Amino acid sequence: MSRASTPADRLEPSEPSEPAELPELPELPDPTERSPQHLGGYRALARLPHFWRLSAIAVTSKLAASMSSLSLLLLVSSASSYGTAGLAVSCSTLGQGLTAPLRGRLVDRYRVRPVLAGCLTAHLIATLAVLMTARDGSGGSNSAGSAPLICALAAAVGATAPPVAVMTRSAWHGVASGAALDTAMALDASLMGAALIVGPVLAGWLGLSVSPLLPYAVITVLTVASVALVMASAGTLAPPPTGTAAANRARIWSSSPLRRLLIADGLFVMAVTAVDVVLPVYARQAHAAELTGLYLGSLAVGSVVGSFALGTFTRRLRRERGRVLPVLLLLFALGCAALAAAVRLSPTVVLLVCPVAGLVIGSLFAVLRTTGGDLAPAGQVTETMSWLSTLDMAGGAAGAAVFAQLAGAWGSREAVMCVPVIILVAAAASLRVQGRKRC
Repeated sequence: MSRASTPADRLEPSEPSEPAELPELPELPDPTERSPQHLGGYRALARLPHFWRLSAIAVTSKLAASMSSLSLLLLVSSASSYGTAGLAVSCSTLGQGLTAPLRGRLVDRYRVRPVLAGCLTAHLIATLAVLMTARDGSGGSNSAGSAPLICALAAAVGATAPPVAVMTRSAWHGVASGAALDTAMALDASLMGAALIVGPVLAGWLGLSVSPLLPYAVITVLTVASVALVMASAGTLAPPPTGTAAANRARIWSSSPLRRLLIADGLFVMAVTAVDVVLPVYARQAHAAELTGLYLGSLAVGSVVGSFALGTFTRRLRRERGRVLPVLLLLFALGCAALAAAVRLSPTVVLLVCPVAGLVIGSLFAVLRTTGGDLAPAGQVTETMSWLSTLDMAGGAAGAAVFAQLAGAWGSREAVMCVPVIILVAAAASLRVQGRKRC
């Protein structure tokens, strides 16, 4: 080993007659990186305090969230038209997205238990009201008249949802650091991807095979369980309330790196939703509608595999932190460009390319959340995560609306060619986002 790389020599004092600057101390190794095996990061993460409790909270909250949209669609469509059902789902998403930063702000500034108890109580009341309204209108002459009420109640369901998922991501920032935090965010993204596969399947099976009411029984149990787990460990997992003054609430959007990150996040989710919308249109136009589920499922599987793999390369991720986000976005743009080329060949080629195009989706979600937590102002981690969730919903809504119109007006092949452009704009916005510590 060379003298320059020896820690003991670096700490050797200089000559008294020649004052020198304090030598730079070597970076201490991260205890989570002791294992040379690829899965060592996950094993080390599992040894952290509260890992299993946080994992249980993440699984229950994500599964409940992934079931909610389809469950609401099946419930309302059984009592009214599919148009009303789709509008109710949109209202629920809108209510949740608009109020997410407010609920995150409440968690940051006040005691967790009262905030979660209030959200859960209001959420259960609004859910029960939706169920009763849909049941009363089922098959009756007043189903059209109850549509505005159902939509208003659906918005209330979304607006009062307990912010457990964003609290889980905030809690990871409190119990993990360095490589362990990168692995935790990758695991969180993998769990979200898996929930997006399992949740709709479970909700569809219960709602269509048994009763449209049964998925809500499962969602209620999962929601109550996740809230109870958080409240039971609020003293250790939740940060103390900050009571930040209202004048400091704009610090998130006044931070240039955070603004860039939020814009990149919204554009990224817009592109992901665009792919989800355009592929079914392409399958129908190519007379291969039976492949629609396989297209979306293979995208999700690629996303889960990619995000899980991200957690095994935390050393390289930390060394290249400033380049990870734009590089991943460029890789996503290349994957979507390959998808744009595949749609001009055959539906089978598209199916083969889908897992490749989705390979970095989960990794991007993980890096965006990790970076958001790093850049969040002190005492505003949960609110920052909530803003990311809001931009997710805004980007998803924009992607669905814009690309559904493009696919209908131009054709699916032309519409998918626009997706890489959106991703490149997101990559440009993400430049110089990373590299700063939390304020």
